[in-house]
Amino acid sequence: MQIIKGYDKAANIIYYIAVMIHIAIMCVGYSVWEIPLRGRLMQLAFLLCCVKILMTRYEKAEWILIAVVGALSIASYICTKEKYVVYVAVLIIAARNADMRFILKAILGSVLVSLSLVVILSLAGVGGDVSETRDFGRNIVETRYMLGFSHANNLHGTVWYAIAIMIMLLKDKLDWKFYSFASVVNIILYFMTRSRAGVVVVQLVIIAGVLYRYFNKAVFDKIWIYILGALAYTGTIALTLVSVTVNPWTGYGKILTKLNEILTYRIKLAYESAYIGDWNAMTVGGSHKDTIDNGFVAVPADYGYVIAILFVVFIAYLIFKTYKNKEGILYVTLMSAVFYTFMERSYMINNAYLLSNLIYIVAMVMAAGRINGECLDTADKAVANKE
Repeated sequence: MQIIKGYDKAANIIYYIAVMIHIAIMCVGYSVWEIPLRGRLMQLAFLLCCVKILMTRYEKAEWILIAVVGALSIASYICTKEKYVVYVAVLIIAARNADMRFILKAILGSVLVSLSLVVILSLAGVGGDVSETRDFGRNIVETRYMLGFSHANNLHGTVWYAIAIMIMLLKDKLDWKFYSFASVVNIILYFMTRSRAGVVVVQLVIIAGVLYRYFNKAVFDKIWIYILGALAYTGTIALTLVSVTVNPWTGYGKILTKLNEILTYRIKLAYESAYIGDWNAMTVGGSHKDTIDNGFVAVPADYGYVIAILFVVFIAYLIFKTYKNKEGILYVTLMSAVFYTFMERSYMINNAYLLSNLIYIVAMVMAAGRINGECLDTADKAVANKE
């Protein structure tokens, strides 16, 4: 028994090293700096995750699923020459039995430290630019503060990320004082970054955190909140399909025109950059895919509609699992990531910063079956009882 425990501990240590590599790459990536040998480090993390998978005990049905996912991932790499889908697959699969509380603490601590350093160095004049003045696509020249980040949206997005992880970790301890302070910071950030997506999603996460803290059973133990999320997700995917299908010069009505303006012309941009007629099954499609903001449009444009369909189904499955297991805080995190993905592709499709996507982190928690030091899934409980 001691040998088995030592074997499992070694496997988890290997996985933690891989995760730490991803954390380091992510924390540096959203600043103006570059991390040396980033590609090689990604490959090392990939190999470590593969070793972890081979050292992990899975059920026969799980091995079959792993084989299917692996085959699709390899097919995606062969067709696109991009490793993104392969990297995501092994990162999530390898999370089995990992202590996600430890990983979430490491992510949160690293993000807070790197965020502080980037801002301080920028203000000190030795980092990235403090602000930028130009037309950001709203037909006006304005100043936005990025405080060392490559874009003002990345500053606001990083704050959202940190708050969401903090709520996941401290959901039962954070009180109204924290949420009030976070709301004030969010409003101040909006006037600095002018990020509509940032201010809306951050405030939704804050409100959801308050509901979880003070009205958990009345809200997250009920089916209606999950149905609301499922409908919102369906609407997001439907609007995505409309944006790449309807010609903005001939097909827009008053409602779609207004939505396009509210979303800073993201609907029109999606049509121009990744018209659905240009999509391919497993290869790149879209004439100007690098200009896409909507992450759900970026997936088929970068990796084909087969992978896009799998992503959509995968997220729907995660929403269902949060309902089935009554994982309210994971549901909150997941839905905030869905909405942010709709507005900012960098939180969905980014070859370098896999952990910046909270959808994947939610999936890792579920795959691990372990958070807060407790076994959550049936298989792990059975193993724990035998021990």
